[in-house]
Amino acid sequence: MKVVTVGVDGSPNSLAAVEWAADDAARRDAWLHIVHVVDRSPYRFVHSRQLERQIARVTCQIMSAAEETARHRRPGLGMRLEHIEGRPAEVLRRLAAASSGLVLGSRGMGRTAGGILGSVSTQVAGHAAGPVVIVRERPGRVVGEVVIGLDDSADCPRPISYAFEQANLHRAEIRALHAWSLPGHSYAPEVDYDIDAVRAHQRAVAAGQLARHRLRYPGLQVFDDLRSAHPVEALVEASSRADLVVVGAHGRTGSTVMGSVSRRVLRHARCPIAVVRPCARH
Repeated sequence: MKVVTVGVDGSPNSLAAVEWAADDAARRDAWLHIVHVVDRSPYRFVHSRQLERQIARVTCQIMSAAEETARHRRPGLGMRLEHIEGRPAEVLRRLAAASSGLVLGSRGMGRTAGGILGSVSTQVAGHAAGPVVIVRERPGRVVGEVVIGLDDSADCPRPISYAFEQANLHRAEIRALHAWSLPGHSYAPEVDYDIDAVRAHQRAVAAGQLARHRLRYPGLQVFDDLRSAHPVEALVEASSRADLVVVGAHGRTGSTVMGSVSRRVLRHARCPIAVVRPCARH
């Protein structure tokens, strides 16, 4: 059974994530799994009935608001609500591995309210096995474009595959954005480059990365966007007229840290961002 999971904490951003996740689940003909993670670690030395009642009350309010939002957005959508106790990043990473996608808001309400977003969303996006979509605002006008950020270091097609899958689900076009800049040589600043040769190489790299996906989705319109620019600036600029931007999480092996490009795009983008780890690490 296909499942799209969304993490909620009652904040406006998490309700925006519910709407995006409900749309994604409906397009996939999947169930929506709404999850609230209760982190008791701040209260490990506190044991009282009043605290238990407060946690239960807040959890009920959060789940009710999320369910109402999802049912209003997509009436008739199959869904399951669950609250789980544990460390938010660990729980969400586990759920991401078993989902078609994990959706989170870009900011939460803080730890005392069972908040799972903000810094936690960054940890999850950098280290989850499955795709993680970070949503800043409630879905607005449909643009009809999904952006995939390409780079020379991509050693696995998973981010590109996810971008093409989302474009197909959205009935949108693909913008394959490959931003590059010439390296500087501090020891030999007079070194000159054959710009035409550099462009030809970059174009060949992008074409090779996209070839199998074009064959799989022959009906999708794909725009090749090759730019001499910093990747962060190019992706953030493209996000202003896109429904989704997909980037790979090129973090350090065994780390929850994303690559600097993915992290900065996540911070400044103007549309939902999907972070996809290029390959599972062992």
